[in-house]
Amino acid sequence: MKNTMVVSVCLLMAGVLQAQGIQFTNGTWKEVLAEAGRQNKIVFVDAYTTWCGPCKMMDRNTFTNKEVGDFYNANFVNVKIDMEKGEGPAIAQQYGVRAYPSFLFVDADGELVHRALGYQESAAFVSVGKSAADPERRISGLQKRYDAGDRDPAFLLRFVEMKAAMMDGSHLKPAQEYLKTQKDWSTEKNMEFIAEYADDVDSPMFDYIFKNRAAFEGAFGEAEIRGKIQNAAFQKIIKQGDMELPELVGRMNAFFQEKTPDIANRLGAETAMLIYKAMGDMEGYAKASVAYYSQYPSDDYLELNELAWTFYENVDDKDQLRTALDWALKSVNLTSEYMNNDTVAALYYKLGNKKMGNKYAKAAIKLAMKSGEDFSGTTSLMQQYKGKK
Repeated sequence: MKNTMVVSVCLLMAGVLQAQGIQFTNGTWKEVLAEAGRQNKIVFVDAYTTWCGPCKMMDRNTFTNKEVGDFYNANFVNVKIDMEKGEGPAIAQQYGVRAYPSFLFVDADGELVHRALGYQESAAFVSVGKSAADPERRISGLQKRYDAGDRDPAFLLRFVEMKAAMMDGSHLKPAQEYLKTQKDWSTEKNMEFIAEYADDVDSPMFDYIFKNRAAFEGAFGEAEIRGKIQNAAFQKIIKQGDMELPELVGRMNAFFQEKTPDIANRLGAETAMLIYKAMGDMEGYAKASVAYYSQYPSDDYLELNELAWTFYENVDDKDQLRTALDWALKSVNLTSEYMNNDTVAALYYKLGNKKMGNKYAKAAIKLAMKSGEDFSGTTSLMQQYKGKK
């Protein structure tokens, strides 16, 4: 009887929590649109996938919030759709869903009127809903103002922000329209705008970055600007068609030599490393990484640790592993923490030095106990090499 009561209470509480949050309807996409028409409401679509971590956080933290539920239940027909099952892939293609979670707001005729992207806290998500419910604030309403010729700077700023969230490049034209209203592009506000929204390396915005790179590096950091140039160049070149990795790397290098000759060698070496890793060519990645960090050493202990751990997981060449061990030891010397001591231990074990592996594993566990971190991975590692010489 006692266990039955506990189960009943748990089920009751789960029902109460669900009632406080967003109520999601079931049915086919056609049925959902028809229901929206009958209620004279917009459809809110939680476009998710089962592997998406932020999607699960929305389910746990935001969709269960009472204020969120009150607003969304009153104003929308709410539906959750897995973008990889059933009707999901077709809906994802229709509305250009490229990242998760995506939040789509669609009218009863199937027209997309607003959208948002990424994990949202409850208050922010209510704000998203209020924009979607207001014809003057939703993307479709802003688009009408833009098409009608509205070029007020404050309006353009908001329009660009919303268009950028769509991740389809449609923000670039209004972003350039905003900058046309600005006499001085070098203000702090306008430089932040350019650094945020310049994606096309052939655009006037990116030309401004190239011509004023030192100022942007001073404001946002050299690594940040290098990364922005690399990403934009990659997006340009990858659109030129399928090519083997060496050709892709070669075209990237040629681009850097043309646009940023003073740092072209560094950009090319760093880009080669990143491309090989992204494409899963770990042999090419290892060689490119050793070459890059030999020429451009890092003093970032987190970067060094991540790099060394990637080698531990993916590289078997002894010389390359010894180089990774040097990086990990440098990381520890810069800032000794559980994670990088654990990495040093793992590399020593993999190189066959059980004595030094045990030394750093024990040091890692001691640091983890002090900081309250989980060190089960280190104990498992010690057990794995316990019987080995």
